[in-house]
Amino acid sequence: MPGMHSEYSDRKPLAGIEKYKRVIFGELIDRTQWFIRLRWFVPPVIALTVVVGRLSGFTNSPLPFFLIALFILTYNLIFYLIGQKSRQPLTSRRGYILKFNRFQFTLDYIAIFMLIHFTGGTASPLIFLFIFHIISASILLSPGSGYGFATLGVAGMIALYLAESSGQLRFHPLCFGENALATVQSPVQAALILTFFAVSIYLTVFFITSIVFTIRQRISRLVQLTEAVRCLNERLNSLYSMTEAIGSVKNLKTLFNMVTSELCQVMGVLGISVKLLSEDGRLLQYVAANGLVANVFKSKVIEVAKSPLNRDIINGKPFVTGRIKPGEMMFQFGEDLAAADIQSVLFVPLMVKNKVIGIVGAYCRHAERFSAEEVDFFRRAAGLVAVAIENARSYEAIEKLMNERNRFMMHVSHNLRSPLAAMISMLDVVRGGYQGELNARQSEYLRRIDRRARTMIRMINELLTLSKGRDGQQTGAFHPVDVILIANRIRRTFQDEARQKGLRFEITAPEILPPIQGSADMIEQALENLVSNAIKYTGSGGTVKVEFLEGPGQTVQIQISDTGIGIPEEARKNLFTEFFRAENARAMDEIGTGLGLVIVKQTVDQHNGRIIVESTPDQGTLFVISFPAVINGGHT
Repeated sequence: MPGMHSEYSDRKPLAGIEKYKRVIFGELIDRTQWFIRLRWFVPPVIALTVVVGRLSGFTNSPLPFFLIALFILTYNLIFYLIGQKSRQPLTSRRGYILKFNRFQFTLDYIAIFMLIHFTGGTASPLIFLFIFHIISASILLSPGSGYGFATLGVAGMIALYLAESSGQLRFHPLCFGENALATVQSPVQAALILTFFAVSIYLTVFFITSIVFTIRQRISRLVQLTEAVRCLNERLNSLYSMTEAIGSVKNLKTLFNMVTSELCQVMGVLGISVKLLSEDGRLLQYVAANGLVANVFKSKVIEVAKSPLNRDIINGKPFVTGRIKPGEMMFQFGEDLAAADIQSVLFVPLMVKNKVIGIVGAYCRHAERFSAEEVDFFRRAAGLVAVAIENARSYEAIEKLMNERNRFMMHVSHNLRSPLAAMISMLDVVRGGYQGELNARQSEYLRRIDRRARTMIRMINELLTLSKGRDGQQTGAFHPVDVILIANRIRRTFQDEARQKGLRFEITAPEILPPIQGSADMIEQALENLVSNAIKYTGSGGTVKVEFLEGPGQTVQIQISDTGIGIPEEARKNLFTEFFRAENARAMDEIGTGLGLVIVKQTVDQHNGRIIVESTPDQGTLFVISFPAVINGGHT
């Protein structure tokens, strides 16, 4: 991350601008290399021009031009070798590139002056070669460099004219046959040419530097806007993550770690802290901290009565400072902030429904770090954090109540199961005639009592199963389960019962099915509940069918169907609710616990499966269960 200090982020706003500056600098390097590549064509063009000129009738000596071409070729080769030496485009230093370009332009000026000197001096048609270099210098270099090279060009032309007119340099006019072309006849003509040249050069520099300055300003503004959009996008993503946490993160510790880490990263600060207000409003306890401040504030407590700063924040007023002074008295842990080199801090209240539950803080080493926009973002983020905290607290409270409920159910079930089991044993003794003969009426009453007692002990066993599943006691280490073995056990368990009731009972399964990752006992118990219900609520002459097959998406599918009484549509929404039984089921058999399908749903959920119910009253019911299969030794 940009701006990292040690392992923690502490960056200034718009730090990403540096990335865009590097892009622009890369373009400068490319243009520099382009000049080197372009210069390779200059010596051949000079040589070709000399040859064509000689063939056309120009009589100037070709030797100076070949020497100038050789000079350009030589220094361009040096520039090329310098660029290749570092295996990068010249170098990564901007100052070096600018000096390199100035040196290129200077040598090019020398070559141009020599070409102008040997083609007529001040009257040479090549004088406007300077325009090309002036434009390039104004674009690639600073405005001052552009004006500097313009002045160098003008001064050089004046010096060349004076040297040639005074005889210090030999004048070399362009000669076509016996006639000399492009000569200056008088100082007035020379002054006009040089004045027009100077005006053209300086106007070119002025217009090009003005255009480049405007473009650079707009690029800079665009870069700033782009960076601002990037920062806004990061913050929106951060707010979205915290919004997701409101519904998904149920554990307070996990929530604190997530939001402090997220805020630390998106704001680019040294650390984030969260402190919660006690129920009586007297204390603020640091419950979470991320970054370098994690160890500074760990488990520390603030007395609100002794901290005017925190009292103001609790009253709903954010606090921001951009320069903490040594020995700042408003902070109870000011010496710790000074030790961590903290310069800027930002505190905002955590509020839910106009009630403050704590304070969230941000810390940074840079002075004057937090802008008004960042304070606004931090307040919005704090609102989401506060909602997430209240949601997690509520969930933990509900979870605590559920655990207490499960423990109560297990305790009561254990205490009831033993006397019920003893009562059933005594009933068996009495009904067996071991305590004397029973008349028909007594036998019927005892049969009813026995049936009720067995229903109660079955309910107690199912309650224990539910409680153990919710406590995780039945969801230990899962292993691959052979579904074919379970199919065979279901057949042996229910075939006699189905035959006695006059039902057609079918179990179909292929020879090979992939295993299921889970508990064989839990899966078998769930299937037994469904098959038992199907037999129980299907009349004589009906059909109960259990089919095992490979389902879509690498799953094992189990379908339990019957032609029984079916389930009314209005009852299906409560089908997996504890102690619920449909009215037609109660009418057919008054005895039932209403827990069997709850255990089925719990087992399916714990195995990452899915259950679907289709039913038509008086025509039958279909339960379809899909479990993820174990493919090639791995869990899909």
